[in-house]
Amino acid sequence: MDTMRKPATREQRTAPRVTIPEHPEVFDVHSGTAIGQLVNLSSGGLMIAGPACIERGSVHQFRIPLRQGQETVEIQLGAEALWCEDAHGSGTFWTGLNIIDISLEHLAIVRAVTGD
Repeated sequence: MDTMRKPATREQRTAPRVTIPEHPEVFDVHSGTAIGQLVNLSSGGLMIAGPACIERGSVHQFRIPLRQGQETVEIQLGAEALWCEDAHGSGTFWTGLNIIDISLEHLAIVRAVTGD
């Protein structure tokens, strides 16, 4: 099965993604394992950079600590992997994901952080 594919174009996104300068770790809720770092985020999706390709079509539950002003707040969301791409042979993989499940409270935090 081909798990890698080119990223979605801007026209396919419902909201612009914002680079998250701190690149916080993204954790799998079920295992507690850090799976990569958050690169960018919008109210509809996110991109993660990590040591392994996340299989296209797979669904995950993530926990992400985000800076909101002077505080760090933690959000949880469900996301489906849309694409994965090798980052120029560096051993890092970029994965684009669509947010498919998020509480209204955590969505409000994402919108505040991204300016959506």
